[in-house]
Amino acid sequence: MAKFIYPTDTTRVTSGFRGDRPDHHGVDLAEAGDHPIYAAASGKVSRSYPSSSYGECIMIVHTIDGVIWETVYAHMRSGSRTVKEGDYVTQGQTIGVMGNTGQSSGQHLHFELHKGRWDINKSNAVNPLDYLGKGDGGNTDPTDVDTRQNISLPSDWLTNNLGWLQCMQRQSWVYKEPNEFAEVVGKIPLGSGHVYLANAWDGKRFWFKIANDNWVPETAMRIEKDGKSKGVIWNEWNGLECYHHANYNSGIRDRVGVGQWEIEFRDNNWIYIKDKGWVEFDEKIIRWIR
Repeated sequence: MAKFIYPTDTTRVTSGFRGDRPDHHGVDLAEAGDHPIYAAASGKVSRSYPSSSYGECIMIVHTIDGVIWETVYAHMRSGSRTVKEGDYVTQGQTIGVMGNTGQSSGQHLHFELHKGRWDINKSNAVNPLDYLGKGDGGNTDPTDVDTRQNISLPSDWLTNNLGWLQCMQRQSWVYKEPNEFAEVVGKIPLGSGHVYLANAWDGKRFWFKIANDNWVPETAMRIEKDGKSKGVIWNEWNGLECYHHANYNSGIRDRVGVGQWEIEFRDNNWIYIKDKGWVEFDEKIIRWIR
């Protein structure tokens, strides 16, 4: 698994780390349209505030293999920050939307990675491109990039989504429709994060929608968070225990076998099987069919 994933759904770099701008201590990722901002790794929000220079900005502290890191996400769209100081976030979680606030000349995400804590001199800044999508900071194939031409999202994606996903395969194919015979519209890189918009079942596997006319097979993705609350699931565990309430201390009410089950409600990561009881959602054995 990548220690740090790309913090948005585009890998298009418009300004690199330092280079001809010695005071540019990060990279700029830019694309027109609506683009979610993701937490590059799990951690604790250290700052979430409007800055005169960074604009709408979030900083997150991470401890990975005993090493402290801090990431910076700047120039977000006004009002789009979804987390506050002290919140814990998971890798791939949507924390805002790409914007043009602060000292910015056009819509983009300014992203910084610090090996150590952020300071005013940015003395711990490292080149994010040396780490994004990589398991250990070593070299990876530079051809593992996002090749899609269309990455547009529905206008209501921020409030109408099922969670977020992370790509677990390099150069994973993206299809126009949810089946393997559909037109291929591009590829996405290992470690990239994506909004989970919808799902579909083709009779053999599940497909996840990550943008308009962008579908990927479940085998290529990992669900970072699934927020669907009503529909039909497929359960692969015979004797799945159903509880009276959305916690294990409430006692077992019933058990269900392998097959389809209707879901009526959701409480955090628990779902209610109609007439049976509450089960904790586990994507290893449970999949949404519709």
